[in-house]
Amino acid sequence: MSGGANPDVSLVIAVYQREDALELVLISLLNQTFGDFEIVVADDGSDQGIARVIQDYSEQFAHPIRHVWHDDAGFRKTVIVNRAVTHAAGDYLVFIDGDCLLHHRFLERHVKRRHQGGILSGRRVMFDRSLTERVTSEDVRKRRIERINYWWKHAGKIDRWNGFYLPFLHGARNIGRRQYQILGSNFSAHKEDFYRVNGYDERIVGRGLEDNNLCVRFVNAGMVIRTITREAIQYHLYHEADPIPHTRDFIERYRSSGETWTPHGIKKEER
Repeated sequence: MSGGANPDVSLVIAVYQREDALELVLISLLNQTFGDFEIVVADDGSDQGIARVIQDYSEQFAHPIRHVWHDDAGFRKTVIVNRAVTHAAGDYLVFIDGDCLLHHRFLERHVKRRHQGGILSGRRVMFDRSLTERVTSEDVRKRRIERINYWWKHAGKIDRWNGFYLPFLHGARNIGRRQYQILGSNFSAHKEDFYRVNGYDERIVGRGLEDNNLCVRFVNAGMVIRTITREAIQYHLYHEADPIPHTRDFIERYRSSGETWTPHGIKKEER
């Protein structure tokens, strides 16, 4: 299928290699109850395997998949996600990672709860290595991954509670909660609000800190971050995590920034 008009939502998927994981993510997107979205793959320098998966699935969605790629020069998620946003046609942006499978109502809930000047941030159920190695395309297609008994023994004790679909708790969970931290694999914003802070700060390369910095600039700009946990559910496939490479001074500088705008984001000129 192919759509003519611009989509309502652009789903930005940050990927690096792992084409098998991306294929499972795309299958989970075929299950979505909300259909007016495009997929923009923010590819941090993968080889041709990712491109082949995109080609195989692109015609199965209402809008063609956009593949935004740059050379592999280490972990540069900030750079490639910013670039992907400039290619996004939708007015509302949802961000996930390429190893996060989605509950069939994931996009529906982000769309239902969106509000101008506000950010939505969810959490995930982390699968362990043994379950990750056993997940099949049929498990995703038939939504077996959404059954609690499928993953309960293979998720951390805290993560388990993120897998219960309880949308009626949305209001109660946000009462008295001024802000909620962003998780880069599960958050959403209006495009104009993402541009309002100039997106990710591209001086931050290497894993970690990029979401903290974006979060603090959203807050400094007066935006309210609401939780959408236990509503927009995702299931994170296991992977090894490299150590965070930043110095203490660097972390303090970007985590505690007083900025609302970075001059090193989507737009490179000084404000």
